[in-house]
Amino acid sequence: MIARKFFLFFLSFSIVTCAISVSLSQGFLVLSFLALLISPKEKWEINKIFFISILFWLGELIILIIHFGFSNFDTSYLKIAFNAEIKDFFLYFAFLCMMNLKRSELPKIILSVQIFAVVLVITGFVSIFSDYRLGWLFASLTKEMTTWGFQHNYFRTPGLSINLPIGLMNTHLTYGGLLMFVYPWIFFKGFQSIFSKDKVISRLLSLLLLCAASLVFVLNNARSAMGGSGISIAIGFLIWYLRGLRFPISKRIIFSALALIIILNGLLIIPSEPAKRILTPLLGADKHTDSGRSFIWDSTWALIQEHPILGIGAGNYGKEIEIARKELSLKYSELAFFYETTQRGHAHNDYLHLWAVFGIGVLLIYFLLAFYLVQAILDTKISFNELSLYLGIAGFFMAGLLQCYFQDDEVVIFFWMLVGLFTRSKQLNEAHELIA
Repeated sequence: MIARKFFLFFLSFSIVTCAISVSLSQGFLVLSFLALLISPKEKWEINKIFFISILFWLGELIILIIHFGFSNFDTSYLKIAFNAEIKDFFLYFAFLCMMNLKRSELPKIILSVQIFAVVLVITGFVSIFSDYRLGWLFASLTKEMTTWGFQHNYFRTPGLSINLPIGLMNTHLTYGGLLMFVYPWIFFKGFQSIFSKDKVISRLLSLLLLCAASLVFVLNNARSAMGGSGISIAIGFLIWYLRGLRFPISKRIIFSALALIIILNGLLIIPSEPAKRILTPLLGADKHTDSGRSFIWDSTWALIQEHPILGIGAGNYGKEIEIARKELSLKYSELAFFYETTQRGHAHNDYLHLWAVFGIGVLLIYFLLAFYLVQAILDTKISFNELSLYLGIAGFFMAGLLQCYFQDDEVVIFFWMLVGLFTRSKQLNEAHELIA
């Protein structure tokens, strides 16, 4: 029993600290997994999500072994592969931990996810007004920092500095990816508060959280994450409609929607430098990464054409993309500058990256994982209030069309947590209905 309590304690802290530090969250995840090993195990059926996710990792392992053979069994290749894509397997422990939860333990873990969401929004909101990155600022209290500590500034006025918010993360894309998971829950919690009969203070807090999260999301400027959240919210409304839930068209809702439209349109036409700096990147202006994506996709596609079945192997993307882009810059000399200057640490597309590195087989398994997860979200009978916590999973796969979130440790650890929690909650809910 003591080991079980430690398991829940460490798992809860692993979830919450995802909003603070990936090192902390990974550390607590390891501790929770170790506590799980010595605690009584729960019985659970092998469902489609678990089977496909295991198949996905087996696919990566098979491709790793094949490329290890291609390298003449050079052990240095294993080190390179592990430090690249393969190390993410250990983040899958989050899924395995969630699958061992008891029904009575779900509320505590769900509460941890909600606390994570609040911490993420609060740190993001605070970082709007900080010239220094919060993570850098806290780290500087214990050691001398040699890295660049300033945030991207939008504009300054006397006594006020508005910056691109990243919370305690290192990049705005990582922060946007994490916010993408929980924004649908925040949105529907705020939406329901408009016509709920809860206490006034509870409704105001829900609306305040939604306003803060929305402001942070807009200023954060991670458009792929915003698009993912938009898809998640659309799916949420579809489920809302299919379940026949209350959807009043009241004067308050109409007035709120009209006010929001007027405010947004007003911001777009205000001839001010602050509004221009914030809004024009959202519309695609002043974003050099947009055109850069097409060049990195083109270079990645060249790798896929050469290695469509087995891919180039884990850890080889950086080396191979350099060769591909140089060949393309020689072929299209007038575009050489763009091939040389575009960001190329990853493919900026989860699907292209997986195909290029692991081949078509692993990509198809990833498609299956996405399909069955979205299908499960649409089919589940979990209460809508809880289900809104998992809607971000669907948006994650949409955002992967424009960004490599599946390659981001800070984002993917929470992805497996949420997928595991959803899968286990759905499984326990169905088992409870059968008994009832």
